[in-house]
Amino acid sequence: MGSLKSCSIILLGYIACSIVLPMQARANNDAVWDQLNHKVETRRIELNALISEANQKGINTDYASVSEQVISAFQMAAQHDRKNVERVRRIFQTFSYYNKTDPMAADQLAVNELKACLDVADHAAAELRRQLAREITLSDPPDFTNGMMELAAGYYRLDGRAVFPSSLIWMPKDEDFMQAFGRLGEAYYTLGGLKEDGTLDSRVLKRAVASLENQCQLNAAPLVFFMGHAPAGWMKRQHPEIMEGARHFTQYDIDSPLIRAWIKMLCAGLLPGMSQAGGNRPMAHLLANEPHFATQKGGWRARNGLSKFGMQKYRHWVAVKYKTVEAVNDAYNASYKNLDQVKVDLPINPALRGGALWYDWCRFNMDRVNEWFTFLKQQVQANDLFKSPVTIKMLGFTLSTPLRDHGLDIEYLTKLQDIPGADLRVAPYDAIFYGKHEEGLDPETGWLSRYAYDWVEQSMYLDFTKSICPDKLFYDSEWHGFGAVSWRHFNLNRNYVRSALWLAFSHGMGAIKPWLWGRGSDGSLKENADYIGELATQPAALDAYGRTLKELNAHAERVESAIPRERFFIIYYCEEAAIQDENYTGHFKDIYEALKLLNLPVGFTTPSEIGGLDARKQILIIPPTRFIADDSLARIKTFQQSGGRVVLVDADRSFLKNEMGMTRHIAGITKFFAKLPLNDVLQMAEDLDAALAPVKPAMPMDVAVTDLAGKKAYGVIIHQSMDPKTQQPLLVLNNVSKDRRAINLKHNGKPIEKMMDVITRRLVQNGLTLEPCDVRMLINIDWK
Repeated sequence: MGSLKSCSIILLGYIACSIVLPMQARANNDAVWDQLNHKVETRRIELNALISEANQKGINTDYASVSEQVISAFQMAAQHDRKNVERVRRIFQTFSYYNKTDPMAADQLAVNELKACLDVADHAAAELRRQLAREITLSDPPDFTNGMMELAAGYYRLDGRAVFPSSLIWMPKDEDFMQAFGRLGEAYYTLGGLKEDGTLDSRVLKRAVASLENQCQLNAAPLVFFMGHAPAGWMKRQHPEIMEGARHFTQYDIDSPLIRAWIKMLCAGLLPGMSQAGGNRPMAHLLANEPHFATQKGGWRARNGLSKFGMQKYRHWVAVKYKTVEAVNDAYNASYKNLDQVKVDLPINPALRGGALWYDWCRFNMDRVNEWFTFLKQQVQANDLFKSPVTIKMLGFTLSTPLRDHGLDIEYLTKLQDIPGADLRVAPYDAIFYGKHEEGLDPETGWLSRYAYDWVEQSMYLDFTKSICPDKLFYDSEWHGFGAVSWRHFNLNRNYVRSALWLAFSHGMGAIKPWLWGRGSDGSLKENADYIGELATQPAALDAYGRTLKELNAHAERVESAIPRERFFIIYYCEEAAIQDENYTGHFKDIYEALKLLNLPVGFTTPSEIGGLDARKQILIIPPTRFIADDSLARIKTFQQSGGRVVLVDADRSFLKNEMGMTRHIAGITKFFAKLPLNDVLQMAEDLDAALAPVKPAMPMDVAVTDLAGKKAYGVIIHQSMDPKTQQPLLVLNNVSKDRRAINLKHNGKPIEKMMDVITRRLVQNGLTLEPCDVRMLINIDWK
């Protein structure tokens, strides 16, 4: 009996402990939370006091005000995340690669957000104190709440001053948010706006006009009209055939006559009223989101194939090219009895790459997509009262991917757009990479071994676009510097954010709208895995974004001047080689990277553009090009015959076949300025440096980049120009290396003693050290 009583006491004690301890833990957690919350609020109040003091003394507070807005937004967000932790856990669990995240990330999210708010407050307060002490002076960014914006000379200009409009995807149209992160305006429409009789639902136009008028009152500009490509429910029910050939974001058959007719009706019914509502503000039409029309096995939605209308177009295309069925049979090794029998089994087998059928199919797919976008441009501009420019959100890897079955002719579409666009990607070296994107990330030999972030794809796309269309603005309507399908990071470094944005705008970015803000007006995290590890959970990264855009806009004219007006080392891009050779774009990208490490003014040309090169000044650099059309090769020879110099990489494996995969019988290039072997990036940089030394253009300053031991090193991207305000030499230095770099400057062989840091207006001694992701804009004040 005594034994039983003892057991009962022990059991009751255990039960009591099991109840009391969690209650105590919760009480302790509540106490910690209250202390942290109080600390954040105290720091915010202190920051506001500093802002008030600075305002009274006429010191700029635009940067600090961004930080105050970030703290306010995340105080509310963190409260919501803590009160709804089960919901936050559920959102985390929807993430495809949840198993790679910290298992406590959801539970700790609210606390981490408040801790990050402390970092934001401390960073802003420290900078303000330096401003108040007159240690640094920050330039005033433009005031986007007033003034008239226009598109002129390749940039948006506010009252004649170059500016970089910005926003965030799904950011609230709230004055505090717009003041901090930008005032890009928007409207979205789809075929869902049409009723079954083909007329426009008047409520759609009414809502669009009301939204645009409200945005105009907030001085939002430019206004971007985004055409979505989703059919109405009644369209799918009554005409299910329109879904044949559909892709992920273009959710219907682009070759369907019905779709074409409905788009005409939609544009005619909606766009006159929308453009009128925009009034005198600059407007633009975003024609499509991430278009892709993959057709090879395993491609993105390639299993959807093509509709009968698309296949009819292909037969017509083949008939125009070959004229007779005998010529088709000879090219494809087929036995068609007539041209009406010509077809391709879709998805097409990638084993056909390198042959005639593969080339013709990829070229046809590009031509039909070119025609589709030409049609869309005609329709929106025909119904826009001001014929506003068009843009396309091209997939950022379109140029660098080895795939060419996607139907995207990058040169044609770049020229078609009045405002070229894409959703470009950069990624920090310490991110978590997912799925197929993990492959090839060799930490010993790949970019992870060299750089603080993967910068090449973004810079290459911008350099390509600015080479082909130098006078056009570039708009990234879904910038992936904060996260993407391929990667996430749960504590982004503010210096990485700043460096990546400076790199973008110093390469020609003109307006930006990153992916993404994912919270409701009450601070609630939206229920979608896209928001995990993105801006909606990272106060420091959001703060860095808003502050960097203020900084870039304060110096927009100087940033604009840093973009090369002349490009002397020109890479020859051959679409035939890209279609037929899966290795072509990889080699092409490596050569570009090697040239960029040398800080040479790099550009691009194509067979249709090469005639515009200056053979006296510009050097043509040809990547390994196994496949090339006779006409494309002839244009290289014409350039050479006019005195042009050619550098060929991997000469023995170039010009072996024509675009159809047939062995070439026409002689290739026989005279070269230099022939170089294909090698790893760093070795090619050395080879190119030696080969091109005699023809490097003279620059205002000689910049030596070394490691801290004084040994030659790479990784600082340098832009040199003449300052548009003072006509003194201007340098933009951006250390994308993982390591610290030393910079030594000379002019006419003599060391430069001091430079002016334009961003802080402080004198900088020569021999400065750049930390990873450090950005400097310097003027040589001793220039004579």
